[in-house]
Amino acid sequence: MHERMISTFVDRYPVDLSVILLQILAYPSQGGRGYRIEMFDPTVDLDGWEVDHARKVIKIDRKGLISNYSDADRAEHLKHAIETEFLKTRASLFSQVGWGTGKVVLGVTECAVGLVGIIVPEPGTTAGGVVMAVLGSNTIADGITQLSGANKGHGFNLLSEGFGHAGATIADLANLNPKLGRTVGKGVFLVSSIAAGSLASIKILHIPGRVAIRLGVGGQPGGVTLGRLDALYRSTKARDGMTILNINNNAGQSILRFVTHGGHLVVNGRIVGVQRILKHEASAKEILKGLLKLLAHGAKF
Repeated sequence: MHERMISTFVDRYPVDLSVILLQILAYPSQGGRGYRIEMFDPTVDLDGWEVDHARKVIKIDRKGLISNYSDADRAEHLKHAIETEFLKTRASLFSQVGWGTGKVVLGVTECAVGLVGIIVPEPGTTAGGVVMAVLGSNTIADGITQLSGANKGHGFNLLSEGFGHAGATIADLANLNPKLGRTVGKGVFLVSSIAAGSLASIKILHIPGRVAIRLGVGGQPGGVTLGRLDALYRSTKARDGMTILNINNNAGQSILRFVTHGGHLVVNGRIVGVQRILKHEASAKEILKGLLKLLAHGAKF
């Protein structure tokens, strides 16, 4: 089984990886690191391999959760073990899941703030909402690609790669090091995205004359206020229970509210001074229609 796996490894992957594997497995007296490969049957092991540096053992799973691995599968696991533990070019499974999940959650939050910015009919919030929606979509894509193991488990940040490519091109035209230009380009994206996201969030959530963040809503205990957002407080209206999220305009008037009513989650929405868009609505289709109407009314640059 060892021989078939290594033969498949040599056939499938670049020669430099085979040379690195030889250095890892060779005895120290031969200039190697003295590791050996063992096959094992783990109780639970999602990535198919494990490296015990203390014992200098690379363990490759014989079988997965459902069926036995093929020689090609084991060769790929050996490649991942080398890239992760020896070359340090591949992110570990823990890193992939942790960072990937965090990026998806952050991206969803950014998109939600962007949606608020577009819905709110106040000057400047629409532009900020578009910025947040673009950054959020990019962050979600980055997280999903990292969770899928793309780019050796590091994911793809499309905007960062775009800035990096632009930086490399500019550096090349100026007869400078393209690699340095790519690094500078990615750095520019990182700084500008943080600055743009922060300024856009402040513009979207801030209500002039209102405390940025406080506990308690409407002078009553319970809930939390974050700019124009009120969340997690008991409603005073009949049959209404907990208000999950309420979005206000600059005058402090509610324009969109997610609340439990009669034991069900419903949505209320209105264009202030014009019409009520949603009234205790629970239908996903009708809620989507209402959100589109609010977006169309609030989208003012």
